[in-house]
Amino acid sequence: MLTSFRSRLIALLLGLLAMVQLGTAVAVLSSLKEDNYKQGVQAIDVAKNVFDLSLGSRADQLTKGVKILASDFAFKQAVATQETATIGSVLANHGARIGADVSLLIAPDGKIIAATKELNIAQTVTRLVQSARRSGGAAINTMISFDGQAYQLVLVPIKAPNTVAWVGMAFLLDKKLAEQIKAVTGLDISFLGDTNGGQDFSGYSTLPERDKHDLFQEIQDVAGMSEKPQFTNADKYLSLSIHLTAKDQWGVLHLPYKPWLESYNRARNQLLWIFTGALALALLVGILLARNLTAPIERLVEFARQIGLVGSDAKAPAVTGEFCVLSNTMMSMQSSIALREEELTNRALHDLHTGLYNRNAVEQHLASMLPRENGCLVLVDIRHFKDLNNMLGFDNGDALLLSVTERLLGWASHAVMQARIAGDQFLLVFESEITPEQCHSLCACFDPVFIVEGSEVHLSVAVGILPFEETITSVNDAMRRLDITVDRAKEESAGFVFYQTGQDESHQRQLRIIGDLSTALESQQMFVVYQPKVGVAGKDCNEAEALVRWQHPELGFIPPDEFISLLEQAGNIQLLTHWVINRVLSQLKVWWRDGHRIRVAINLSAHDLVNEQLPKFIEQALKENELPVEALALEVTESAVMKDRNKVIQVLNGLQSLGVHLAIDDFGTGQSSLAYLRELPVNEVKIDRAFIQYIDTNKGDEFIVKASIELSHSLGFQVTAEGAENIEGVALLEHYQCDKIQGYYFSKPLMADDFLQWQQAFQPA
Repeated sequence: MLTSFRSRLIALLLGLLAMVQLGTAVAVLSSLKEDNYKQGVQAIDVAKNVFDLSLGSRADQLTKGVKILASDFAFKQAVATQETATIGSVLANHGARIGADVSLLIAPDGKIIAATKELNIAQTVTRLVQSARRSGGAAINTMISFDGQAYQLVLVPIKAPNTVAWVGMAFLLDKKLAEQIKAVTGLDISFLGDTNGGQDFSGYSTLPERDKHDLFQEIQDVAGMSEKPQFTNADKYLSLSIHLTAKDQWGVLHLPYKPWLESYNRARNQLLWIFTGALALALLVGILLARNLTAPIERLVEFARQIGLVGSDAKAPAVTGEFCVLSNTMMSMQSSIALREEELTNRALHDLHTGLYNRNAVEQHLASMLPRENGCLVLVDIRHFKDLNNMLGFDNGDALLLSVTERLLGWASHAVMQARIAGDQFLLVFESEITPEQCHSLCACFDPVFIVEGSEVHLSVAVGILPFEETITSVNDAMRRLDITVDRAKEESAGFVFYQTGQDESHQRQLRIIGDLSTALESQQMFVVYQPKVGVAGKDCNEAEALVRWQHPELGFIPPDEFISLLEQAGNIQLLTHWVINRVLSQLKVWWRDGHRIRVAINLSAHDLVNEQLPKFIEQALKENELPVEALALEVTESAVMKDRNKVIQVLNGLQSLGVHLAIDDFGTGQSSLAYLRELPVNEVKIDRAFIQYIDTNKGDEFIVKASIELSHSLGFQVTAEGAENIEGVALLEHYQCDKIQGYYFSKPLMADDFLQWQQAFQPA
């Protein structure tokens, strides 16, 4: 048929042109399809992050809500007195207030005491509570599965001060929650539960009912969907599953993919028409003109590739004719992606309630501007806001926060950033320094009362100011120093404090001391010295007080008053106490074996005295060292007794039943020297050095010491005076018939070998 060279040449050129156009079409359509899928995957990945953030934020809110109940004094009292009706009412009311489906009260051993709804989760709760108890008793937030449904379970310890119970709230992951997350992500959400080993699924979904039914019937490998998004419902949705950490419980994100496919099909049809027209035109106007038709397609291909690489920064090519439809479609898709990314970014950087920047935005901003020499950070902490929030209710508390935000914005309109970084903390970033007068005005702007639901609310604030300097090189440095400063501001009457150089170093020193305790005990940095107690009647010394010393390899000598108070605050003091007891008993074992019948007194802290296992520990330690109970004495302070008087007296009774010699230390400086002295199961009273040191020159101290000795003797107690430093004071103590004297007049604290030599050579003056 094609016999002429011209026809063959035209056919050949048309065939080549058709092949080029066909290849271009395949490239464009493949790129569009691939980009559509990639953008769908990206959209799902972004939605997955928002999904995780939403569940995490919900977990934090639920934990805070449960902590409010756990810290409620009336509820603690009801738990302590086992008022079943009150407990049930409070659990039901508070659970309803925060939207809980089930409210629980759990014993310290993990057994469920009370519940607003029967759930067969006793073993799970027991395991969680026992695990939390071993790790320190922190709040628990986890997912659990029951009857094919996922619950978000929050457990918070009730402390008084030890854990007396756990309060828990379980929240069903239902359609209401799915709708809330859908409002944030823009995607449909399903919560699935496997009820038959991967064969049957049930749960809640925001999908239309027909799509939901098809999904539950169609889905097979839900675990495989967590690794890579898959098409479901006959390619109607692109779906990604997320394991909810509870057994056989999944969350699934659904991206409607049908509009994307329709856009792709329209582009494909348009290209077909374009290519058909191009071939017809090429037949009429020639091969050269036909070749030029591929140029717009190539530009659109590049545009599609750039959208996949740089998103909204891709520049649309200038095309004319039929290609404008495809270009406009791609530009519309590009704009939609940019808007969605902008919305997600805005949510990630702003506080949803006040509209201010959040902590993430602050950290990003500070990271870009540090270090610098000018400007400052101002942290405003609302005092007792949690109490106000509990009293006013969450809605009124939120309204109060908006009023606070309005006042702060009015005062700090010149700040480069205003942010809410915590529930009751606001951060202001300035590019210039602020003066104390400005700080006064900031505090003063909170003086006028706030009106909430017709009620007057008075607020006071603590303000910490951190001027920028070159040594602040990281966000962590800045926020740590700012927290230290605002903590000091809470103790100042002015209400505001500027950061002073060295405060952070002091804080770091305290953290170093607390953190190095275990190493110090293992590496012999800590050691025990013994200060003699001289018996007045026999002019002898058969007793001593054990005192702990710490020689740090870098910090040098650390005074006992410093590290003991820090360890008490950190809750590590019992570790030190057990070490001291074991070390002293090991030394006593040597002395008693060699015939030196010396009794050594060890000081106990308030944390030790509320440990009901202490008597058993002491008894076991004495047996292991083959020592009689007469070898050990224990000293407690009045202030320690007052921490929890009933429990402390119970522990002291247990120690006295063993026959341990007990003494009240620092007598006269406590809170109730006379009121409770007669109730304490002790054998000895130690008069504080504050009254002994100047007894020979201060008549007031002399009268106090005399009266204390007479009172103690009348109650049947022995009396030890500590802090005697001169012969005149010792003479007065002997005159008033004090039983034992301890102080530098006789000896300073000595190492074990030195103490034994001193005792053997002791000759009283």
